[in-house]
Amino acid sequence: MKKSRWILCILLLFLGATCFFLAEKSRQPFADAKKRGEALKEIAVPEEPVDAGEREIDFAALKKINPDIVGWLYLPQIGVDGPILTGETDETYLARDFEGNASELGSIFTFADAKLSDRQVYLFAHNMASGQMFGSLKKFQDPGFRKKYPDGCLYTPERTKRFRITGWEYKTADDPCFSVREQKAAGIAFVTCVGYFRTTQRLVVHAEITEEQLAF
Repeated sequence: MKKSRWILCILLLFLGATCFFLAEKSRQPFADAKKRGEALKEIAVPEEPVDAGEREIDFAALKKINPDIVGWLYLPQIGVDGPILTGETDETYLARDFEGNASELGSIFTFADAKLSDRQVYLFAHNMASGQMFGSLKKFQDPGFRKKYPDGCLYTPERTKRFRITGWEYKTADDPCFSVREQKAAGIAFVTCVGYFRTTQRLVVHAEITEEQLAF
């Protein structure tokens, strides 16, 4: 009886160690992505001013890392402070990081034929359970959160756009706005999946441009 208990204890310890190892292994890509993002931010934003609108993004350095980096998005209230990419196709950066390497987190990206100077800009990113990318975008569905933290900035080599979150809605992946590139109003639409598995529903958070200023 004692021998069987010892065997059971050993098996349980082994199972626990295996589960811990697998859990750590599954979290590693997210931890690595966070470190690379922080390192990139040190390159892109060498000095942090008090006013986010006065930030100077080093796009020359970013372009050396990847010419597909076309902008920088600052939404610190949901943990977003990173590059915006445009690829050869709409899906290029769905599963690639800012260096172009395979990544399950993907990147924040635009339509392949879009420009950040367009009247209406669509920005896409995964809804990660870890909260990374647009994993916390859903917070803007809360009127209290939206009222308290409405503002952000979008930077390009040419200008800085201050914006304010104005509302949200649900759309389906086949909605015409994603195929005909609707540009009804000047603003930014942040788009992510609803849920953490393959779904056809999208959360779209809208923002209006409140100020634009040319880069120094």
